[in-house]
Amino acid sequence: MAKYKTSTIILLALAGLMILLMIISPLMPLFWGDNEPANTAQSTSQPGNDVRTPLGEFGKLVDHPLDSIADGLNASPPGVLMAQYVRAGDLEGTPLMERTIPQEFYGTNVTHSYSASFMDGSWIGLHTLYPRKFAFGYVALRPYEYDNYHMFIRQNANGEYMCNIMGDPCIIGPRSKVEATVDVIDDGSAPNAYPDFKRLLESVDLDAPYQEVGLYSPVADQYYAAVRLVGDRCERTITCIGISENATARANELAANTTDNLECAVAFNQGDLNLNLTIVTITGDCDAVMAAEIY
Repeated sequence: MAKYKTSTIILLALAGLMILLMIISPLMPLFWGDNEPANTAQSTSQPGNDVRTPLGEFGKLVDHPLDSIADGLNASPPGVLMAQYVRAGDLEGTPLMERTIPQEFYGTNVTHSYSASFMDGSWIGLHTLYPRKFAFGYVALRPYEYDNYHMFIRQNANGEYMCNIMGDPCIIGPRSKVEATVDVIDDGSAPNAYPDFKRLLESVDLDAPYQEVGLYSPVADQYYAAVRLVGDRCERTITCIGISENATARANELAANTTDNLECAVAFNQGDLNLNLTIVTITGDCDAVMAAEIY
């Protein structure tokens, strides 16, 4: 049997996790958490009536900005491996609408969303609602309290459970991660996930409607990806610290094979000399831009 170095095994495992997260990220809010309740009940709301409940009726609410991926990382416990941020209103008509949270999940629009995958295999989601009211499809009979927040135990159509605390933004995920996220938000001195990405994020603009960060991926030691609409085309910028050899070769290949639908430019040794950033900019038809692989 072939023997592999420990570092190689870790990289292969992380590559698999990254690919898995890219596939399941639109569905992360449907995943189940821990601490399942014994009794649940399905909502009995009648179609045609606005039976949504205003957030203000739930006493203590989460209060934290969610204007960029940096805000999400500042609210997350340490150990984030990969995270995505979406501002839905600016992505209409693009392939990235597939990564937004469907209206049916809360019974209202999710305007800003953030999801993170942790090194321990867990996850967390943050969602801003507009209008600020909701109607769950499946909830526990008796929500309980955590630090004066109402914690809902939700059940999806597959019978899987997750925990939800309401506010601006709402927090959803496994119970332990939801509680840890509340602790980070409410305690300004608590450790969070932002420092792991600080050097990189301080070197980029955080205004894009789609943002993504990753550690120890097949792309680079660290990367930040941003997607913007430019007229009727998309621009995807990937800023890397420690870009991999495979990603470098693939980016150079894309740059050498420009088409009407896709252009690529690669800039090395950018920014602070200590960071030695590599910036890959892919522009063109939105479908082609999002389908372009650089690893």
